[in-house]
Amino acid sequence: MKKFRTPTNQKPTRNLVFQTAIVAFLVLFSGLTTASADNIITSGTTFKVAPGTSVVSAENLVVNNGATLDNAGTLILKKNLTNQTATPNSIGTGTVELSGTTNQTISGENIITNLTVNNATGITIGGNTKVNGNLTLTNGKVTLGSNNLVLGSAATIAGTPSASVMIIVTGSGELRKEFPAGYTGTFVFPVGDNSGTAEYSPLTLSVTGGTFAAGNYVGVNLVNSVYPDPNITGNYLNRYWNLSQSGITGLTCNASFQYLPADVVGLEALISCTKVNPTPWTTYALTNATTHMLSASGILVFGSFTGINSTTTPANQQLQNITIANGITTCYDATDVLTVAGNGTTFTVQNGGSVTLVAGSKIMILPGASVASGGYLLGYITTTGSYCGTLAPSLVANLENEVALPIEFPEQPRFIRIYPNPTTDIVVVELTGSESDGTSAANITVYTMQGGKLLKKSFDGETKFQFSLAGKPVGIYLVHVQEGERMEVARVVKTN
Repeated sequence: MKKFRTPTNQKPTRNLVFQTAIVAFLVLFSGLTTASADNIITSGTTFKVAPGTSVVSAENLVVNNGATLDNAGTLILKKNLTNQTATPNSIGTGTVELSGTTNQTISGENIITNLTVNNATGITIGGNTKVNGNLTLTNGKVTLGSNNLVLGSAATIAGTPSASVMIIVTGSGELRKEFPAGYTGTFVFPVGDNSGTAEYSPLTLSVTGGTFAAGNYVGVNLVNSVYPDPNITGNYLNRYWNLSQSGITGLTCNASFQYLPADVVGLEALISCTKVNPTPWTTYALTNATTHMLSASGILVFGSFTGINSTTTPANQQLQNITIANGITTCYDATDVLTVAGNGTTFTVQNGGSVTLVAGSKIMILPGASVASGGYLLGYITTTGSYCGTLAPSLVANLENEVALPIEFPEQPRFIRIYPNPTTDIVVVELTGSESDGTSAANITVYTMQGGKLLKKSFDGETKFQFSLAGKPVGIYLVHVQEGERMEVARVVKTN
């Protein structure tokens, strides 16, 4: 076993400093032991690699507890690095290059300034490792397993990641990135899986705001299978990404997730980017089926993200920062509550777009929702258990001029009654239920099916209100009534 020892005439502080252009351990120590022995820096020894110096270890390099590796040059490792120091340990300001011909392992709690991976057979992170400078991915895959690879706030990634050059994050370990105070910008996590076939599925994170404490990070790992929720059926991805964060408050960001065509089950064009954990599901934009990319904007909370358009209806679902473009027809549902926009998010139906909303008890359309002229929004509270795919007539029509419609569809039973319906002229709106005692003020707004506002009126101290549709076109009109915290939309049919 090769050990770095100080000559007998050297002082007890014992430092070994290499200042030649290239030093190969096998040459330097060939007269001491056999070539198959480990290179060991013994306790109490400081092994230095001077700036401008390259040192090659053709065998395993072991740093004993109590020893110091001070690399200010380039340390080229052909086999494993084992750091036995119990606490996170800086091994210098230089570059560590892993360029062996068999899989190499970095063990221990290492803090490395620059790390270069150039091993086609890959490397394994055998202990939590931090890189504060440049991580250069030249060749081979980096497997984390249960350990974390942390990139410091000034760290960057160089190279051209791909299915053969990436970071494998399919265990409990995460690729983590720290950010400097006040950071805004974009960072690509070059991650993927090696489950059977190596697949590159990076996460791109665009940070738009947040307060970053010292030691903060955003972390990611992923799984190459469907997210384990029984409500995910029909159209979905066999891939999900787990995002975590620490030391960041007020985070706002956008994210995109690259997946593989082989991940798709069902119809890809129907799939939307969805945060499935924590619940309720938060659904973002439809996938780009050409580039095979999921995207989510306005993310405030991290969790597990995947792509779905399930044929099994979730209990609750939130729709945030979604645009239904021209030519797109889609449907969203929930067995209990479906929430649209709100909390600073948007939901937009553009001219030529069409979307249907179905819920078991409540649809909440909050500020931030809008429907352009020529767009179409349908809302349906089911009483039969039929959701997307089997729909009854709509409760909400399209609106003009991108007017937001801040309405909430209430749970049954209804608190308004409209009659006669159908009608040829007069329409009576009657407030019913325990709150309708003649003391509550109510507001009524009537819309045409083309989104035009026919009338808006308040009435106080009354339980009935009537208006006329005489001279108006035959068709369906939408009556929106708000009384206190209760809101309801109903439809009335005009004939003749």
